[in-house]
Amino acid sequence: MIAIAPFLLSIAAIIANIFLSVTKIKKPVLLGLNLAFWAVVLVSFFAFRGEILDGELPFFVAGFIVLGQFELILCVMICALTLIFFATLYFSDDKSYFKPELIALANLSSFGMMGMVISSEIITTLIFIEIASISIYAMIALNSLNSKSIEAAFKYFLLSSFMSAFYLLGAAMIFGMTQTTIYELLSKITSPSFITTIGVLLVIAMIFFKIAIFGFYRWSIDVYYGASNSITGYLAGAFKLASFGLLIKFALLYSGGWGEILAIIFAVVAVCSMFIGNFLSLKEVDVKKILIAAGIVHAGYIFINLASFSGESLFAGVFYLCIYAVTTGFAFLILNSLFGDNQTTLESIAGLYKSSPLGALAFTIICLSFIGFPYTVGFLGKVYLFSSAFEASNAYLAIFGIINTILSVYYYLRIIISIYFNEPSQTVQVTRQKSIWIGILSVLAIAFVILEGVGALSILGNLNLIMD
Repeated sequence: MIAIAPFLLSIAAIIANIFLSVTKIKKPVLLGLNLAFWAVVLVSFFAFRGEILDGELPFFVAGFIVLGQFELILCVMICALTLIFFATLYFSDDKSYFKPELIALANLSSFGMMGMVISSEIITTLIFIEIASISIYAMIALNSLNSKSIEAAFKYFLLSSFMSAFYLLGAAMIFGMTQTTIYELLSKITSPSFITTIGVLLVIAMIFFKIAIFGFYRWSIDVYYGASNSITGYLAGAFKLASFGLLIKFALLYSGGWGEILAIIFAVVAVCSMFIGNFLSLKEVDVKKILIAAGIVHAGYIFINLASFSGESLFAGVFYLCIYAVTTGFAFLILNSLFGDNQTTLESIAGLYKSSPLGALAFTIICLSFIGFPYTVGFLGKVYLFSSAFEASNAYLAIFGIINTILSVYYYLRIIISIYFNEPSQTVQVTRQKSIWIGILSVLAIAFVILEGVGALSILGNLNLIMD
């Protein structure tokens, strides 16, 4: 029972917030309680780590979830991103956006994401995907004064419903041919039938949609942009992390005889995603859209490692996945704290260093990390990714990755140049109290990017991130 204590605590948080949402509790108190609660959940993963890794599961969940090092790492990261998300809500517009129900929905979606990672069979996975997704639809649409938010929520709901139908059809095909939906049993299939392979591809197509990768990315630009900055950061960080975790588990850790087909698909997706994402970012002047389109590029980087997997370590992919998700969470947190949900163009951030020196420095270091500047965590992640491609004799993937890294320098440098060298048309107003909070958040972001990058006080190092 101790092994599932963090998940029981997260369920308790959901129930507590459902009751709190009908009270007149003040926003700072509600957010403070949730930040404290999820900090306890995060600590509990480390406190009960031994029991989690030993797999001592109670009988009523033993057939539905699996707990090991991979699941532990991703659940810890999802909890960290949930904490970052709640921190962003301090800077949300109380009148048009923030509602107590939002907190209950955020707790529910975080639980669903953790469930996506720990589920041990296809149908249970779909249930957890829908728990997370339905919560996010509602979170996006809560800003009723912004028509873009409602349009984004409806578009995401409609397209996601179609993809869930494809997932369910694929699961039915897999079950019809194999008589099982359990990942571990599916992994023992050495010669899958044609129908089974089609079913696998349908399931993977739905996961690609959730990740917003090449071929399935158009929705993400409209939906991410229409959502509040805090929600966008949550989607681009936590939900993408959970979706990638599901893909790695289904397609690689418990892969049947379809590994060779998927390796080809992953390689094509990696190359196309990197180039498409870069070309979309190059023409943008809106900082939020640049980060959204660049997310497609970073997903392509991760697919370099997935395409190079041949039973060896997945360390590079999981490491980059985790550090990208957390860094993205910090990027949108800083944007939200400085500009709220106002449009943030390159002109808007001009001369930002004058009004918020620490915020400007943190955002600059985050951009440098995205580029892969030495001594940042992004540089370390790219070294691992490209090295894994060379080791797997996929040097062409590493070369394409390096080319796209060079291309990305252009639009990230545009952001940095605008912050420090362009004259502002209007000064960003930052109150003293707000400035203190932005300073604290900025220091945390800088500490993560630099300390994780040089290996000092490494969070992922403490998790012994080794994916064999």
